[in-house]
Amino acid sequence: MKRLMATIGLSGALLMGGFAAAIEPANRSPAAKRQILECMTRRMSADRAISYNEAMKACKDRVLVGKLALTSNGPTEPAGKSH
Repeated sequence: MKRLMATIGLSGALLMGGFAAAIEPANRSPAAKRQILECMTRRMSADRAISYNEAMKACKDRVLVGKLALTSNGPTEPAGKSH
């Protein structure tokens, strides 16, 4: 009985994991990832003091703002909190 329950549980976990792995995030495309990597390479080459994480954050913000500017009809709002 324990083996049957373990088998059923494992099968369910494998099926759920397969579905989760098959779903890709909607906002990430290979072109956007390539743009982020190129931006990071340029930033880190220009400034040796910047960390990998800082470069990634800055480049993600830049790529996302660029996409939002292309899709919106009006002026874009800054991503931070407004006071």
